[in-house]
Amino acid sequence: MPTITLTTPPDFRFWPTAVSHGWCDLLPYQCDENSRTLTRIERLTDGKVVKLTMHNADFKPGALPIQVDGIQKLKPEQVAEIQRKISRALEIDRDLTVFHTLMQTNARYQWVERVGAGRMLASPTMWEDLVKTLFTTNTLWSATIQMCQRCVTLGEIYANGEHAFPTPERIAAMNLDNLNTHVRAGYRGAYLLELAQRIVNGEVDVESWRDPNIPSLELYKRIKSLKGFGDYAAGNMLRLMGHFDRLATDTVCREVYKTRINNGVPAVDDKEIAAYYEPFGAWRGLVQWMDVMQDYYHGPQFNRSD
Repeated sequence: MPTITLTTPPDFRFWPTAVSHGWCDLLPYQCDENSRTLTRIERLTDGKVVKLTMHNADFKPGALPIQVDGIQKLKPEQVAEIQRKISRALEIDRDLTVFHTLMQTNARYQWVERVGAGRMLASPTMWEDLVKTLFTTNTLWSATIQMCQRCVTLGEIYANGEHAFPTPERIAAMNLDNLNTHVRAGYRGAYLLELAQRIVNGEVDVESWRDPNIPSLELYKRIKSLKGFGDYAAGNMLRLMGHFDRLATDTVCREVYKTRINNGVPAVDDKEIAAYYEPFGAWRGLVQWMDVMQDYYHGPQFNRSD
């Protein structure tokens, strides 16, 4: 089986990025904390479906090997596509120098650089990130996992019942009744279908939103123009896109603020929470997520000796 290698910057750490938030538990990703392995089923643009495997034990600063199963010999264009997609998913090119410097000036957050935290595991496509974010709205995490599992079975098959994430074309071709029966996403089903149809029809080009010259306020408006995407969902998407100047405050963030920041006292409202993160400026959304993740990054499973 072929292996390709991603060149990584000096401050990149694979495992803190792989487990940076719940996307690692949503198909077509699979995460094994015992072996510290992240896998992903990926459909390439030429139609080939492959399984990509990354082991923390194989990672050395500067280089991340990716094992490719499902194809005997990779063409140069396939290598380039996998490198591009996984670089995007692991935020290889995200420059966190300013963020880590800022964290070093605050005693509460000096652990961030030491752990290697800050990068967020994303999907290779905006489409997949949007769908997964939609599945997180107004529901329990367990329901999000189940919706994603059912949705992914609509994607192309790799082997042994494993599937790639379905394309917008696949979803757009379904009628709403069939989609709702299969995915069982409740009211989100109509929003999912409309999103897929608008992408396929060329009404919205969500991949173009990656342009770093687009201000975050404009991106925020574009995301909120999609049905089903409110303040929380737009904030979450901005964070996955590397725009951290807005918060994505949900029940978890409110609880973390109460217990970690405010001595057990709930915030009067979200404005109080926003005021706490205001001094962090363009990085406030990422700092908020570091507060959410701190217990995990300091826990025994993350910090075991092996």
